[in-house]
Amino acid sequence: MIGGPYERTLVMLVAAMAERNGHTAQAILPDAGLVLYEDRQLRIIQATPPDKVLLRGDVDITNSPALADALAGVTAEWGRVTVDTEGLRFIDVSGWRILVGPHPRRGPRPRLLNIAPCVHRLNQRMHAL
Repeated sequence: MIGGPYERTLVMLVAAMAERNGHTAQAILPDAGLVLYEDRQLRIIQATPPDKVLLRGDVDITNSPALADALAGVTAEWGRVTVDTEGLRFIDVSGWRILVGPHPRRGPRPRLLNIAPCVHRLNQRMHAL
């Protein structure tokens, strides 16, 4: 987690240098960004560009409401969200529904980027039912 003032300053400098050279901060510091939620299992990070969210760890029934809230907040502010799931090790049906299920009240479904194997497997199983 990016926490102290020195770490935040370093991240801002790296981001500025990366953008000046035609890159993004994530190319240099993959987890650089605003931590929207963190518990023992899951870290949700708002990255650059600000409509991109990184997921790291495990999503289950205990933290899927936090995932829904984080995505709703980013969607409300920036429109359709891109979710990078590469850092997920596990996802259960409650998390899958937030990422892939219908969203009649929450706006557009997020775009998925770097789909983790656990998300792919669960998606295949759910569509086989």
